[in-house]
This record gives sequence, structure tokens and C-alpha cells, in this order.
Amino acid sequence: MGDAKIEAAPQTAEITTATEREIAEMYAIEARYPQFGIPAIDAEIKAVVEEAIAQFKKDAAEGPPPGSAVPRYEFASAFDFAYVGADIVSVELVVSTYLGGAHGISFVTGLNFEKSSGRKLTLDDALALTGLTLQETAAKAKAELGQKLGSDVIAPEGADPTIENYGTFLVGADNVTFVFQVYQVGPYAAGPQKISFPRVQ
Repeated sequence: MGDAKIEAAPQTAEITTATEREIAEMYAIEARYPQFGIPAIDAEIKAVVEEAIAQFKKDAAEGPPPGSAVPRYEFASAFDFAYVGADIVSVELVVSTYLGGAHGISFVTGLNFEKSSGRKLTLDDALALTGLTLQETAAKAKAELGQKLGSDVIAPEGADPTIENYGTFLVGADNVTFVFQVYQVGPYAAGPQKISFPRVQ
């Protein structure tokens, strides 16, 4: 997944990378995730990764028995973006799994916190940072997705103004980015889609 993009304001906590690895007969796990030296936030990020690993192990246990023709199942997590500002901490955590079939699947999680309290930011918080309503955000996102994907927009309802569609977001120093998962608006080959809006707060 390459090197993570790190945005950090001056005099903020140093970002370190925690790693969890496990090799078993049926699967291999390599999880990388950021830690900020802020206990409440670090614990929440670790819990998200460990929950994903636990679900992966459960799914793997339901697969074909050892000795079958299916290759070893794989779990990987990495963070492609991390931001530490004066007020907000934000992480893009990408979890990729392979459980047989033609290809694996990746899922993006946006973890966003109020730095002082550790409170998780909501969609209403994200919208307030842009000064836009959900309906305005959806209209602008649909227009931009239409330009980017053209006829490859296979599920325009994936950008309708709902909490579910806009629940994955990232906060940077200058913008808020909404993430649409693989298959949410376009085909697998198009990958996840991202639409950014300037911060006004």
C-alpha cells in the first residue's frame, strides 16, 4: 500500500506504527496501524484492528480444510493517511482480506477523533467542518463522481444523501474527504472513490 501520508501540526504527538503478525496453517496476518501516544485514541484504533482480525479468523475457520487446493487466506491492514492537528486526529485504515475466489477485497475505515477528549467524530461533525448539508454534499459528490467515472458509475444510489453512504470520512488540515467503498458507486476495477471538500472550520 506504499508509505502512509502523514500530516502533523507542530508540537503534536509522534506517530508510531504498531504491527501484529501471525502465521497459521490456513492463514497469514500482518496488521499495521498507527499509534499517537494518546491512550484513549490508541486503544480505539487497536480495538478496531483486533475486531477485524477476529472476524477474519472466524471466516477463515469456516473455509476449506487444510490440504485443499485453496491458497492460504490472508489478512493485511495498513494506514494510507494519518493526520494530527491541534483539534483532530484522523486515520485512514485499509483492511484487505483474501478468503478464496478470484480476488481479495479491501475495506476503508475512517477513524476520526476530537484530540482533547478522544470522542469519535460523527457525520454531523464532518459536515460542520465543510459548512455543507448532507444534501449539498451528495449533490456535489454525484456530479464529481459522474465526471470521474462516466459510464462506470454502476450504483449512483451509493452516493445518495444517507448516513450510511457518507459515514466513512477523513479529516485533514484543509479538507474533509468522503470515501466510497469498492462496489459502492463503481466496479471493482475502479477501487474505492474519494471526494474532498474544503474545510471552513
